[in-house]
Amino acid sequence: MNFTFLIFLFLLLFLLFTFLIKRSDYLSPARLFSLVWIVVLGLCTLKLSRYQYGWSWYSWTVITITIISFLLGSYVVYTLNFGKNTYSIDTIRKLHSYYYKLDTNTLLKVTILLFLTYVISYFIIYSVRGFLPAFSTRPELNRATWGLFGIGLFIHLAPVIIFLSLVYILCYKGLSKKIIFYLMLLITIISFIFLQQRFSIVIGIILVINYLYYGTKKINFKNVFLFIISITIIIYGISAFREGKLFIHYMHFLSKMKYSPDYALFTEPYMYLVMNVENFAYAVEKIEYHTYGVYSFDFLIALSGLKHLLKEYYMITDFPALRTFMYNTYTMFFVYYRDFGLLGSFIFPFILGFTISHFYYKMKYYPNFHTISLYGTFVIGIIFSYFIPLFSWLHFVFNIFVIYFISKYLQRKSEFITTQSSL
Repeated sequence: MNFTFLIFLFLLLFLLFTFLIKRSDYLSPARLFSLVWIVVLGLCTLKLSRYQYGWSWYSWTVITITIISFLLGSYVVYTLNFGKNTYSIDTIRKLHSYYYKLDTNTLLKVTILLFLTYVISYFIIYSVRGFLPAFSTRPELNRATWGLFGIGLFIHLAPVIIFLSLVYILCYKGLSKKIIFYLMLLITIISFIFLQQRFSIVIGIILVINYLYYGTKKINFKNVFLFIISITIIIYGISAFREGKLFIHYMHFLSKMKYSPDYALFTEPYMYLVMNVENFAYAVEKIEYHTYGVYSFDFLIALSGLKHLLKEYYMITDFPALRTFMYNTYTMFFVYYRDFGLLGSFIFPFILGFTISHFYYKMKYYPNFHTISLYGTFVIGIIFSYFIPLFSWLHFVFNIFVIYFISKYLQRKSEFITTQSSL
C-alpha cells in the first residue's frame, strides 16, 4: 500500500465524514464530484494492472488543474449564493410532495408520444440495417455501428421514457395507467438490451434516483441497496450475456492483472474505473497538436453531418494515444485538453462547475419537477466525468434538451390545472 493511496484514503474518509453532518446534500455538485474523483484516483494509485504506469509531473499537473478548476467554478457559484435563503432538502421534499404534483394525464400523453417516436425510429433503423446487434454474429462490434443518421437520435429517447415511466410507477396511483407505463417501460428496456446497450438504461435509472432523492422521502438504505444491485445486474448481466464467463477470465489475462485469476470478476469494474484516467494521463504527454473545438463541440459538428468529413480531411484520429486498445476512453476532460491544451483544461471544467452549480442552486430556490429533473442530467455528467465526455456527445445533449422542455411543459401544465381546479 503506497503513500499516495493513503492520502486518497484519508481524503475519502474525510469526505464521507461530511456526509454525516446534519442536512448535508449527498448529491451537491462539489461533494459528488470530489467523491467520484477521490475514489477513481485512489484506485489508480494501486496500479493493479501492468498497463498502468507511474504518471509524470505534467500529467499530474493537467489532472489537478482540471479537478481544481471544476471545484473553483462550483465555489464561485457558492459564494454568489452565500447567505441567501435556499430551501433545505427536507423542505424541498415537503414542498414537492404537497404543492408540485404532476398532472398524470399529461404525463401519460407525453410518455406515449415519446414511446411511439422511439418505437417508430427503432423499426425504421431495423428495416434499413436488417439485424439487431444482440442476434448478430459480432454483437460487440455491431452495437457501435447500429444506427441511422438523424433517425438514430430518437433511439436515445429511451432514458427519458424509462425516467417518466418510473416516476409514475413509483410516485403515483392508478392501476390502469400503471399497466400502460409498465408496458412502455418493459418494451423500452428489452428492446434497448437487444441493441447491446446499457448506458442509456443506467441514465434513466439515475434520473429516477435523483428525482426520488430530491422530490420524495422514498430514498433509504433499502432503496439505495436495490439501486446498486440493479445497476450491477444491468452492467454485468449484459456483459455476461454478450461475452460469457470464459471471457471474464480472458479479460483478466489480457488486462495483465497483477492479482490471482480467482478474483477475475473484479477485473472489468477496476479497469473501467482506472484506465480512463490512465489514458488521460498518458495521452497528455503524447499530444503534438490541438484540434481547436472538434471534440469539445462534437455535438454541433455531428448535428451538422460534417463530423466524419472533418476528421478525414484533417486526418484526425479519435485515439491519439492509448495504454491498450482494450480500453479507449479518456475521461470527460481530455477533449478540452486535446482541443485547447492547458487553457482548455482550466476554462471548460470551470464553466462546467459554474453551470452545474448554477442549476443546482436554481433547484434549491425553485424546487419543482422541472428543476429537479434538469439537475438530474448534470448529476449523470458528474458521476461519469471519470469515464466519457458526455457534455460533448450529441445524444446526451439531445437528452438534456428533451428533459428540459418536457419537464418544463409538464410543470407548467400541472400548475395550470392545479390553479384551474382551485378556482
